[in-house]
Amino acid sequence: MDFHNFDKLKFGMSLLPDDIFMRVDNNFFSVVKTIAGDSVVKILKIQLINSARKLLCIPYVFEFLRIDSEEVGAIKLESCFKSKTGQYVIKPGVQSSLLYLIDLLKEKLKKEKESTMNDDNQSYLNILTKEFLDNHPLLKSLIRWYQQMDVIENNNKNNKTHNFLQLFIDNLTNNLTRSPNNFRYDESMKNFALCLYILGGKQTYEFICLNLYGSILNLTTLGDLIKTSNMALNEAEFRFEYLPQLHSSFGFCSEDTTGVIRKVEYDCSTNSFVRFATPVTDGVPLSQYFQVDTFNDIKEIYDMSEQARLLNVHMFQGIQSDDNTTSIPRPFLLSAYGINNNFTALDVLQRWLYIYRNCLKNGVRVIDFSTDADAKYLSAMRLASGFLRRHQISN
Repeated sequence: MDFHNFDKLKFGMSLLPDDIFMRVDNNFFSVVKTIAGDSVVKILKIQLINSARKLLCIPYVFEFLRIDSEEVGAIKLESCFKSKTGQYVIKPGVQSSLLYLIDLLKEKLKKEKESTMNDDNQSYLNILTKEFLDNHPLLKSLIRWYQQMDVIENNNKNNKTHNFLQLFIDNLTNNLTRSPNNFRYDESMKNFALCLYILGGKQTYEFICLNLYGSILNLTTLGDLIKTSNMALNEAEFRFEYLPQLHSSFGFCSEDTTGVIRKVEYDCSTNSFVRFATPVTDGVPLSQYFQVDTFNDIKEIYDMSEQARLLNVHMFQGIQSDDNTTSIPRPFLLSAYGINNNFTALDVLQRWLYIYRNCLKNGVRVIDFSTDADAKYLSAMRLASGFLRRHQISN
């Protein structure tokens, strides 16, 4: 450490009043004059730097000297040397005085922050009395649990058993001291919220939100997270490219419809309207069919299209492999889209052929299709049974 500079800072700190960061205008400039002189005061005044906090926010105070004006010219004559080439050089005394003032203010700000932290720590110690802990048994249990976790981590650095639980508690307690608009969530908590919503559904998620306030994201924020994570399912799109991630070479496909409330929505990610009855070509639904660019497009869609009263869902269920009989593959949502009951058995068969061939392209062989006892599906099944036998022989 440069003890000479340390002594200079120590002496200068005694010249700074305790309220230096509260002072503005003349109250601030009087302190600047005492420490750095009149020239520095003029340099700050012309730039309207009238407080210590403003001064610390300016990256280079002398930058204004590049400006060619009468006001700046007067400052240049007093604070700079003018060379024969017409260049201005700041006088060393002026520059060192200003830098010294800035160093003092930075040191003062640093000490104030340290003092505030020490005061906060002391206030916590004053609050955590035996009586206070006795009145709040949950806090006592948490302290004991964290002490046990410290011992476990010190003995075994690789122990990650309670990492998520610790993150969950920290996240929850931190949010309880904030306003709802300022809630913050760790990445692990965001992933947990996604898993909870996917596995538990909307009602379960809302139940947790209401009873563990601040623990997980609200539904609106979760929806935005899903949209930005490329996890959203676009209507009438088949997700064949995700099949290899299921690590299952064989599986079953199912198709079924269910009644839904008629309600049209706009999907901003695809610039399309959804929940109309999706048109099909050769049995395959047309994805993003209701895209719009003008108001006339919207009017035409509403005039010519019918709102869907049924939701058609395609699922894929993989089969356990011989080398991993303990892990049961999860069902996978292949596609979903709105329809009306105006399709034919031939549409169903062509759609199953389309699914069969695209699954095969992605390394998955569909063993069979399943659905309910609707007459159109039964007719398609009778047609498909003959096709599958022929296709298995040819393959």
